[in-house]
Amino acid sequence: MASMKRICLLATMACTAMGAPRYSRTESYADQRVLRCQTASLTPQTLKKIGTTFDLMAHTAEHVDVRVDGANEAVLDALVGRGACETVVADLERLVVEFEQDLNRSHANANAWFDEYHTYEEIVGWYEDIASDFESITKYVPRIATSFEGRSMPALHITGTAPGNKKKMWWQCQIHAREWISGAVCQYLVDHLVNNYRVDPEITALLDTVELIVVPFVNPDGYVFTWSDSRLWRKNREPNPGSSCVGTDLNRNYADHWGEGGGSTNPCSETYEGSRAFSGTEAAQTSQYFSANAPILGAIDWHAYSQLMLRPWGWTQADAPDERLMKECGDRFRDDVAKVFGTRFTSQKSIGLYPTTGTGNDWFYGDDASSKNQGVRAYGYTVELRDTGQYGFQLPASQIIPSGQEMVPATIAWLAFCRDNPLRYDAANVTRVR
Repeated sequence: MASMKRICLLATMACTAMGAPRYSRTESYADQRVLRCQTASLTPQTLKKIGTTFDLMAHTAEHVDVRVDGANEAVLDALVGRGACETVVADLERLVVEFEQDLNRSHANANAWFDEYHTYEEIVGWYEDIASDFESITKYVPRIATSFEGRSMPALHITGTAPGNKKKMWWQCQIHAREWISGAVCQYLVDHLVNNYRVDPEITALLDTVELIVVPFVNPDGYVFTWSDSRLWRKNREPNPGSSCVGTDLNRNYADHWGEGGGSTNPCSETYEGSRAFSGTEAAQTSQYFSANAPILGAIDWHAYSQLMLRPWGWTQADAPDERLMKECGDRFRDDVAKVFGTRFTSQKSIGLYPTTGTGNDWFYGDDASSKNQGVRAYGYTVELRDTGQYGFQLPASQIIPSGQEMVPATIAWLAFCRDNPLRYDAANVTRVR
């Protein structure tokens, strides 16, 4: 049942709708479309070039979705061959407008929190209310970090009341600004866990042995910008000295094989890796909070879209030292998702898409984080949520609840697997692969 405070929050949001607009946009996507290029005919070098030159909106082992306009489509043709890609979104501006219409409609008709998407301020208030309503099993930290533009970056700790040593897990949300469903699913899962403690025996037993740390926003400035200016903004909002282009791709900025070719050195690129590892304010500070809570046994970085469960490595074809267990964990996650609505996810190593360096999931598992994680390697995963390209980042609000529902059994099993199968890290005997 919704608390009185959350009912009041919905009422406040309705008043906001009658006053200043919650959402606005200044950037047009006219003359832009999304092309789907099959990867089988592309070399690894070409895939890497596409990933660092264009806005690569989605990627699977079979294809990549690339955002183009009239000016740069010829450049893509030169890379892959004219006619090698098919159009999946013929009019990107129209798709965004349709999403905005759905955004307004869902807000006007919303009766419950998960009937619509929410602003940064609304989401912070929601997490505060969750902590207040479930104070015996939560701890709300209002500011674990401060974004470049000065916004608070909170965290919510969730654990049961049973005594004993709790195994810590980490979820981080909304690192890429435009991936709104990632933050909404984090909220859905938090809501499900706290409301089912002492109701569902499996969740009760799980939370009595696990402490889950949830970071609602790794990129609050970028998220706010998607509500005020550019719906498809991806990076953070930190200026780059010497360039008019703003922002770093925080998911290429982690200190794990940073700068080794899996990100872009061009500040105007959507995958700009930053000037150095952890040059991005938000990645640097949230990683410090991760290490301050050591040991952490497992971590998920929530994203959209493509329906993937990705594990290390992204920078090499070689298997990680714990490939067998990480593959088993990822495959189980994939299978558990499918049991709910039949939604098909793919479980694979990140390198199976194209090379990436400086990513969050590699960092969680890699040497830099592990050396500060009290002898433990964290299982590191990236989850790419719905869909496979029909809506992309414009996933209608009606899909928030089913997107969350299909994650429930998979994430409960994932938490238990990481708890029961910890990965050890010996800094004196690290398996280093090149």
